Amino acid sequence: METFDFVILGAGLGGLAAAAGLTRQGYRVAVLEKHYLPGGCCHTFDYGHYRFCADVHYISQCAPHQAIGQFLSYLDRAVAFNSLDPEGIDRIITPEVDFKIPLGWENLRTRLIDTFPQETDAINRYCDTIQQLHTEMAALGQEVNWYDRKWSDWLKLPQYWQLYTKRHWTLQDLYDRIGLSPTLQNLLAGQSGDYALPPNEIALITHTALVWDYSEGAYYPKHHFKHFVDTIVDAITTGGGFVKLMTPVEHIEVAQGQVQYVVAGGTAYQADQAYISDLDPKLTVNLMHSPQALSQRETRRLTDYEYSASAFNIYLGLDDRFEPERYGLGNWNIWYYPTGDLNREYQKQLQGDLSHPWIFLSCPTLKSTEPGMAPPGHHVLEIATVCPYEPFAQLRERDLAAYKAQKREVYQQVMTSVRDLIPDVDAYARLKVYGTPTTSEHYLGQPQGNIYGAKLIPQQVGLHRLGYTTELPNLYLVGASAGYPSVPGVISNGMDVVELITGRSVRQPTAPASPPSPASSELLGVS
Repeated sequence: METFDFVILGAGLGGLAAAAGLTRQGYRVAVLEKHYLPGGCCHTFDYGHYRFCADVHYISQCAPHQAIGQFLSYLDRAVAFNSLDPEGIDRIITPEVDFKIPLGWENLRTRLIDTFPQETDAINRYCDTIQQLHTEMAALGQEVNWYDRKWSDWLKLPQYWQLYTKRHWTLQDLYDRIGLSPTLQNLLAGQSGDYALPPNEIALITHTALVWDYSEGAYYPKHHFKHFVDTIVDAITTGGGFVKLMTPVEHIEVAQGQVQYVVAGGTAYQADQAYISDLDPKLTVNLMHSPQALSQRETRRLTDYEYSASAFNIYLGLDDRFEPERYGLGNWNIWYYPTGDLNREYQKQLQGDLSHPWIFLSCPTLKSTEPGMAPPGHHVLEIATVCPYEPFAQLRERDLAAYKAQKREVYQQVMTSVRDLIPDVDAYARLKVYGTPTTSEHYLGQPQGNIYGAKLIPQQVGLHRLGYTTELPNLYLVGASAGYPSVPGVISNGMDVVELITGRSVRQPTAPASPPSPASSELLGVS
C-alpha cells in the first residue's frame, strides 16, 4: 500500500491542475494515468518525424488575469503564448461566405455590419444579447459558486433577467427571435466544433461563453502544447509529487461511506486526505464494482447524462514543397461547411453519413515557428469532424479487418473536404495518421469517444452540471463532465477543487506554505 495526501485518478489537465495546485500548497500527491503520455486531450504524440497534439489546437484565457494565466502564476511557472492573428483567429467558409472572425467583440460587430449591411439590426440584436448574457454570467459568477451551490442560489437568478429567461435556450432559439438570415446564422455558429453541437442543440449560455472568451484572446503555446503540459507535470514532480504513467486505475474500494483505497497497475494507493477523479464520472462509478458503493440516487446523478459527440481525427505531415499561404492557411483555424447548413450537416454526420463532411483544419506549424512539430520547412495539418461512435465500436468488436476498412473509407471521405481547400494535398503528404472514436476511447479513456464530456445542451449546463463533490466525503470529480471542458475549463475545474478542499484559492499567487493539519482542514468533509 502506497500512501499519499491526495491520489488523483487520471492525468488529464483537470487532474494535473488539481495535483499541481495541491503540490504547491505542500501536499504529497500521486497522479495515476493509464496512457503513456500525460495531458489527456491535450497530450502530444510523436509519429515518424512529426509531432501532433491529439485534440487541442488553440485555447483562450491565457492573459495574466484569466484562468490559465492565474494558474501558471500560482505555480510560479512561465509559458509563453502566441496570439492567433488578431484580424482573423477563425476563418469560416461556407458556399455563401468566407469570413474571418477578429479579436474583439466590437471588431466582430463592425466587420459583420460592414459585410452584411442589410442585416445591421439583426446583427446588433445578436451582439447585444451575447454581450448582456456575458455580463450577467460574469456578475452571477461573483455571487454564486456553481460547484458549491445552495438552494438559495436559485433565488438570485431572477436578478439576472437575460440569463434567467434564456437559461433553457439553444442558440437556434436566439436566431429564431432576432431575424438573422440563414447565411449569418451558420456563420455565427461557425466555431461549432468547439462544443460539437449545431445551433438547434447547443445551450445559448455555452455558445456565449465560448465566443466571448475567444473574442478576448485566442492563443497557441509558443513552444507547442507538449511544453505546456510538461511544465505542469514538472511543477508536480519537482514539488515532490508523482505522475505515474501506464498505471491504469482498476478498482476503487468503497466501504463505510468513503473511499478506502484504489488499485492501479496492480498496486494499492491510499489517500490520507482525499481522492480526486479526473476520469469520466460513469467510469468512476463502474470502477467501484459494487452497486452498494453509492446510494441509488447518487448513482443515477453520476451516470444519468448524455455524452457529447465523438470525432474522427486526421494528422498529416507535409513535406517542404508545401506552401500553406497559397491555400489561405495562416496563423488561424479554418472551419469549412460544404453545404453551409450546420443543423443539417450535424444531423447527417451523426447518423453515419460522412460523405463530404464539415471539417476543422489547423496548421500548428504556422502558429509558432519554434521547432518541435516537424522537420525544418515541413508542416503539420490537424483535421477533425464529428462522427457516430457505434458503427466503429461494433466493427472493432466483431471484425477488425472491416473496422480498418471502414476507417480508411472515412479517411477518404473526410479528405474530400480537405481537398476542396487544398486540391493537391496528397502530393505533399509524407505521413498520414487517423483515429476514430474508439481510438480516443482506448487511449484517453473517453467513453464512446466523447469529445467534451457531458453534452452541452441546456439541460446539462449551468447549475445543472454535475459539480465536483460526491456523497463520499473524500471523493471529488474534476473532469469535463463534472465541470466544463476546454483547456481553461478543466484547469479551472482543478483550481476550483483545490479551493473547495483546502479553502485556499489557486487564483491568486501566494508563497508556498506548509499544508494545514487535518483538524484545520474541515472542508475535506464537504459532500
